[in-house]
Amino acid sequence: MRNVQSIVIYTMCAALLVVSKEMLAFLPNVELVSFLLIMYALHFQLRGCLFISVLFCFLQMILYGVGTWTPVYFMVWPGLVCITKLCKKICTDEYRWAFFSGLFGLSFGFLFSIPYFMMSFETGIAYYVRGIPYDVIHGIANFMIMLILFSKVNQVLGQLSIKYKL
Repeated sequence: MRNVQSIVIYTMCAALLVVSKEMLAFLPNVELVSFLLIMYALHFQLRGCLFISVLFCFLQMILYGVGTWTPVYFMVWPGLVCITKLCKKICTDEYRWAFFSGLFGLSFGFLFSIPYFMMSFETGIAYYVRGIPYDVIHGIANFMIMLILFSKVNQVLGQLSIKYKL
């Protein structure tokens, strides 16, 4: 029974990622996906978090089709989960997590420029440089979102993970 509960909760978490992303789509590079995946990784088992992140990627493919962003999504979001798990002992408060989240936002554009670097170095540079203002917005937004929402969401997810042994 607990396994079914876990699958339902993890699926709802992936759905929350999609809904939150779509609700904030009108704001360039302001999203809750990074924040929520970091929070999930702090409280849920690695396997469950990877399930959430990969399911989110598939749901995005259903919504937007396949593009150069697709393989990067499948590396970036599960990668964020794994890096968060590794940084758990280093980042011990909301300020360090805010810095971590902001740094991730700043690096997001570079990670997405990798397929363009594979096409040609010049194309990769052009893609990356063009996106720097948006990466700055992304980094600042991630930093602020983490500072504002961390304590309450941390408390709720902590209770959820204990109650359902996630």
